[in-house]
Amino acid sequence: MKKLDQSHRFLFEDHPIRGQYVTLDKSWQEIAQQAGLEGRGLTLLGEAVAAVTLLADTLKIEGSVTLQIRGTGPLGLLVVEANSKQRVRGIARQSSQIEEKMDLQEIFGSDHLVITIKTKGAEPYQGIAPLLGMNFSDALEYYFATSEQLATQFWLACDGQNASGMLIQKLPGRSKDEDAWNRIIHLASTVTDEELKTDPLADLLHNLFREEAVRLFVSRTIGFFCSCTRKRTAAMLLTLGKAEADDIVEKEGAISVVCEFCNANYNFDAIDVAQVFSEGGAVWPSETTH
Repeated sequence: MKKLDQSHRFLFEDHPIRGQYVTLDKSWQEIAQQAGLEGRGLTLLGEAVAAVTLLADTLKIEGSVTLQIRGTGPLGLLVVEANSKQRVRGIARQSSQIEEKMDLQEIFGSDHLVITIKTKGAEPYQGIAPLLGMNFSDALEYYFATSEQLATQFWLACDGQNASGMLIQKLPGRSKDEDAWNRIIHLASTVTDEELKTDPLADLLHNLFREEAVRLFVSRTIGFFCSCTRKRTAAMLLTLGKAEADDIVEKEGAISVVCEFCNANYNFDAIDVAQVFSEGGAVWPSETTH
């Protein structure tokens, strides 16, 4: 039986080739529900969530990986983050219809994507890559080939209930079997979206790589997270300036801030706002709604 919301690492024992697999169920459904997208917009967000989760686990860092695209197209914003604690979140904003024949640059109205890797104790690393192809598999494979110089292939599948992905990567070192990489990628490319989303991983790997020795490591459970808090939201109000904050309270009665990731609603009345600016962001506890 397939386990839900899991990340697995696997290794081809006879070759310098590794793999990573992720299946997201409840965690993806929480993200999808908040995003409110349909059709290709939802599919692209799901692909990105699966891909970034794969990357976070493949890199083996204590930190996080974020993929971000901002542009002027129908899907003008996409931000996805996964961290080493197996937590993931993501948002996307769609302003108009996405035509089926559109490539990624047309969909996002941007010619590049940004990948940011934050590792504990080190400066953040930021990679910028051309936004090429029709889906995130195309774009990320090009990113790895040009920026990371690591042969890496992605298979990503998504619907409203599940987002799944598989990554296979060639490691440094010479293989005794020079055809191993091409053979394994050819076999992996026979996987269907339905198999990727529904098959237990052990069965999936056996069916794809019957003649290969594949070691499957212990799985790790993935969950949705959001880092918003009332204290952090209060600190954001400082960027408005006191005059503008007071003006909003006078006109609206309060300042309402809704988190785009989890839909938490933080309200600040006149007393809260006065305290924010007098104490540099500190506020009394107050009601928060989802």
